[in-house]
Amino acid sequence: MIELFTQHTEIVNAILNAVMVLIWTAYLQVFLVSHRRQSRSIIHIDIGAAKGSRSRCLVTNLSSNPIYVQGLVADLQKDSRISRTIVTDRNEISENDVQDPLARTNRGTLHPGETVDIGSLSDLVSRAVISLDEEWSTDQIDSITVTVIAISGQADRIIGATKTFNAENRADCMTFSPQKLLTHQMKPRQTRQRFSEILRDEIQA
Repeated sequence: MIELFTQHTEIVNAILNAVMVLIWTAYLQVFLVSHRRQSRSIIHIDIGAAKGSRSRCLVTNLSSNPIYVQGLVADLQKDSRISRTIVTDRNEISENDVQDPLARTNRGTLHPGETVDIGSLSDLVSRAVISLDEEWSTDQIDSITVTVIAISGQADRIIGATKTFNAENRADCMTFSPQKLLTHQMKPRQTRQRFSEILRDEIQA
């Protein structure tokens, strides 16, 4: 057996080198997958803490790095009609009711695992109606789509997440239910193309 290995040393070395390359390639693949998962920004949008029209809209940073919430966008839909507007600032709160002006906006940093209450879905609908200045009624919409636009602190890029909630008027009370359990994570390029202009217009206004 030893003589066989001795006679075929070059072939044995080539096989061992190939095996080592495969092992290191597998380790590198596992490392890259793990790194991508850790660096990926994930935002979750949900409702809770109350029922009916008072249910709160909650935004959670499920990333391993902080994110900065740059803006909130609401899409109101009735049949085939859709209107989009910014609902970042909490216009339902009077300036005289708060000592800290930052309490009237949803802009700010979310650390990993942190959740922020951006208002009830009824509040978001009301903000959108006021901002749009159109003939919308808060009790006459089919759904509201909430999109969170943020800046990833690690990758320095615009990210976004979106979720649609069905609206139903029951006994003069608006109720909301998510169309899907999971929040759709938008690709950075998709987020930038769809929302950069509307956010830029808000800053310049």
